[in-house]
Amino acid sequence: MKTLFYIFVWMIFAMTAFGSKQSDADIKWGNSHYYNLNIGDSIWFDGISVKLLEVEKHRNLLKVGNDTLWLKVARRSLPSLSGSLNVFVADNINVKHLAKNKSIHGLLKADALVCVSGVGTSWLDLNSVVFPVTFNDGFMWSGEEETYMFSYYPTGEKSFDTYPGIGINLNDARGLEKHWIVALEDCSVVWIEKGEYASCVLLASDAHPGIYFVYEGLYNKNIEVKKGQNLIRGELIGTAWGDEDWGFLHLAVIYSEEVPEYSNRYDNCLNFFPQLYEMYYKHGFGIAKSFSKGKIEFGRSPQINGNVQNASAFEEYYGKGWEFDHWNVAEKVEWVTKRNSGNVRLSKNLFKGTPARSTNPENYYEYLINVRNGVYRIRAKVGDVENASWQKLAFENQLTLAYSLEQGQQTWTSEKVVKISDHKLRVRIYFDGNKIAGLSEIVFQQAY
Repeated sequence: MKTLFYIFVWMIFAMTAFGSKQSDADIKWGNSHYYNLNIGDSIWFDGISVKLLEVEKHRNLLKVGNDTLWLKVARRSLPSLSGSLNVFVADNINVKHLAKNKSIHGLLKADALVCVSGVGTSWLDLNSVVFPVTFNDGFMWSGEEETYMFSYYPTGEKSFDTYPGIGINLNDARGLEKHWIVALEDCSVVWIEKGEYASCVLLASDAHPGIYFVYEGLYNKNIEVKKGQNLIRGELIGTAWGDEDWGFLHLAVIYSEEVPEYSNRYDNCLNFFPQLYEMYYKHGFGIAKSFSKGKIEFGRSPQINGNVQNASAFEEYYGKGWEFDHWNVAEKVEWVTKRNSGNVRLSKNLFKGTPARSTNPENYYEYLINVRNGVYRIRAKVGDVENASWQKLAFENQLTLAYSLEQGQQTWTSEKVVKISDHKLRVRIYFDGNKIAGLSEIVFQQAY
């Protein structure tokens, strides 16, 4: 009988020890635990094994407990639920390879940086953080700006870099006392760097040593803080100016053992898109967006469209975007802007002469829109604002004419009527191997 008792006690001890098995995180911010993993490496979180099996461009194959799942680097993708864990991939070696400034990705020390938290817990304690823009003046955040986390973003003529942080559109408040920007958690002001019109402020987290917040693009005339000042979450910092192109707040989260200086303020960027999404919506899961009508514009000036270029991959919770499968490591297409006009620019090879060069295995691109089932009228504006172009479109199974257009010429396709029964409206743009195709606008409306 004693033997059975000791066996029972040992089993309880073993189960308890296994259930509490936990690997030390490389970075911890609230309930978010970040781990550097090479292919074949695994960690334990709440007694569950998380193993990196493979990395393919921006995709990462993870085994979480008994589940196996492919996850994209969460540049603007939401976390996945696997068993009793929430998980997202914050960075990987192939996305880092796209960067000119590799120090932006300084936290990546292996093949992938994986972030994990337990189901039922938020990524951060929502009682200790707040979204960094106030809602008093009717601010709404779509999150569709092309300045998202590690976005492959133009920095000059045929020059790109991965975007260090997140740019939040505040163009309607540029230079005004509107949409005040606040401290997202209790922190202190480390330094303030002033430019001609805009300032950059660095804040240090009180609760999480090594976590810093970069607030760039603040309007000089409305700065409300001083160096060394202690701030509580939600306390005013200033309003937005942005840059020479448009009004926005450039926000970044940095993890560093040393205090960042202005010159290296974007070194060691921490991917915090899921956390920012959760601060705004008060939950971390996406709800699919659907449309019955709309006008989708491509490539226009940021002052006009808030830098929503509609150039990036489809996300269910946005309800629209380009379908790429796995071949496009940048997960976006190119675009061009000329004065108040613009378009996405489609060709066989994207981002030529850059680390993001990708070859489309098909002779078309496809743009997806979530819609209610029914019958729709749809048309599109095609052509390139700078170059000669050739394109033919298919709205579902309805083909348009082929449009061979001269340099800078654009035109509208004829209107087509299509029936949708799977909640997806597909616009396919065919291109000629020797010319680019251009798409400026899609207009659609449910007829019945």
